[in-house]
Formats: sequence, C-alpha cells, structure tokens
Amino acid sequence: MITGAAYTLEKAGVVLGTLTVTDTDMFAIRGTFKATPAFEPYRALFDEDARWAERVADDDSPAVLAQAEASLERILALGLVLRGPRGTGYRNMLLSIEGDQAGFRPLHPEEEPL
Repeated sequence: MITGAAYTLEKAGVVLGTLTVTDTDMFAIRGTFKATPAFEPYRALFDEDARWAERVADDDSPAVLAQAEASLERILALGLVLRGPRGTGYRNMLLSIEGDQAGFRPLHPEEEPL
C-alpha cells in the first residue's frame, strides 16, 4: 500500500467518501477520510462502532464483546467496497471511520478485481 494512494468507499456504486493513505503497518492501513453527503446515513453506525471499540479496550467482558461484534456485523452487512486507483480494491475488510480519520484491514491482503 502506497502512502498518498486514494481509495473510494462505495456502496452499490455510490461513492460515500475517499480514504487517502497516510500510514501502513503489517496489519492495518490508516488515512484521512473525506465523506460525501451520501455517507451521512451511515455515519451513526461508524460512530457506534468506534464507541464499542473504545469500550472493548477497557472491558473485554463477553457482553461488551458481543455488542462490539454486533456493531461490526452491521457495518459488514452494508456490503461496502474500497476501490483503489487501479479499479481493484477490497470487499472483505475491517473498516473504521472516526470523523475525518479512517483505518482498514483487508481480510485478504491482495487487492481483488471488482
């Protein structure tokens, strides 16, 4: 993954925003996120996911983990695609968006033809 690369976040062909890579490591890619107006209906899901992720850091009880997993499942159910500059990208990923920051971890490291 190249720093500065821009990926569009899409749902059913509608662009929800652009993630520009600022940092990568072995397991995750981080970047800035510029939302389009089409992202607004989904912002609350990502805000909720961020709250649960923060809570899990302090409390890994089964009840909290179950709520965090349920939040993640709601995001995965959206069927989002992160499309790279070459038209390939990721369908299977863990994605977090907090304000104008985002991070993702591909579940399959190679970009997929979309």
